[in-house]
Amino acid sequence: MILVIFIIITILVHFRFLQSIDYFVFNAVDRFNPDQYLLYSFVIISSFGEVVNLIFVSIIFTIIRRTRKMGMILLITIMSITILVSYMKPLVAQPKPPESQKIPALPQGFQLESDSLLTQARSFSYPSNHTACITAFVYIVGTILHQKTRKYSYFLWVLPLMVMASSLFLGLNYLSDLIGGLLLGLIISITTSNILKLEVPFMMNRFKNTRQ
Repeated sequence: MILVIFIIITILVHFRFLQSIDYFVFNAVDRFNPDQYLLYSFVIISSFGEVVNLIFVSIIFTIIRRTRKMGMILLITIMSITILVSYMKPLVAQPKPPESQKIPALPQGFQLESDSLLTQARSFSYPSNHTACITAFVYIVGTILHQKTRKYSYFLWVLPLMVMASSLFLGLNYLSDLIGGLLLGLIISITTSNILKLEVPFMMNRFKNTRQ
């Protein structure tokens, strides 16, 4: 069902059927003028979805024995999403929003990560890579956390919503980009989790017995 909805939205975006809705929401949000401290908060929240940061967290999970399998699946998922998005953007070819004047002057040496690895894809915005990656992160970590406590696993879903809201307020993406990224993140993370059996513990004893 998620895949079907994603395909429909992607087709609508490609043929510009959602353009009027995107422009309406974008212009409505653009009228909001937050103070500088709130803008900095949006920038920090947006960085939660950056690929480099999520890969670094995945590596840490992979090093820790108890979360090793989750970290490996998370790493594979994020890289798969990033590569797929880089090739999808030029195919859908939805132009990026105009450069936002709201982004404050960032500290020296700090820069928001581009939403795509490929240079030819950086002029396009659908789907949002950062939204897809943070959604995949929340799904995979939340699935493991759900086995121990449901309360905190549900709370994690605030992260994608925060990243989506901050991207919208900073003028980095249109609404359709964010929805597409959310759906794509769910599709890829659910697929990799099922194929690699996320909920099955990673048993090192099997490899030890095989060597003997």
